Amino acid sequence: MEQAVIILDEGAKDVGLADMLFNLIRQNLEQKPHRLSSFRTLNSNVVIVAKDIDITVTLAFNKGRLTVFDGMAGEADLKIIADHETILELSLIKISMGLPNYFDRNGRDILKKLLLGNLKIGGMLKHPLQLVHLTKLFSVN
Repeated sequence: MEQAVIILDEGAKDVGLADMLFNLIRQNLEQKPHRLSSFRTLNSNVVIVAKDIDITVTLAFNKGRLTVFDGMAGEADLKIIADHETILELSLIKISMGLPNYFDRNGRDILKKLLLGNLKIGGMLKHPLQLVHLTKLFSVN
């Protein structure tokens, strides 16, 4: 089985959020190899904006390959806008029966932030399966 290819772009090496997401996804795939199918399925640009620290990174997924860029790279299929703490909280969503669980405390907190506008996910209605696969890659649970 082919290994996942995850690259931290040269221009993103000094960007803390880019480095953190790069390592989070890499470690999650090492510890949970059953999530490789989600990694290979993703074929989209995910732009993540940490508005409180004014940092934007792009996760460019291409069916088994991920490049993490500083700033916006290409068109965004999914665009996540939140403060950096909320972005970190996305990694705490539990996965049960292959899907994100929004019914425990952390999941409800994420839903509440979505409803209140503290977390915005552009493209989630247009690309719901991409969002599910992304959530699986983010989740440490």
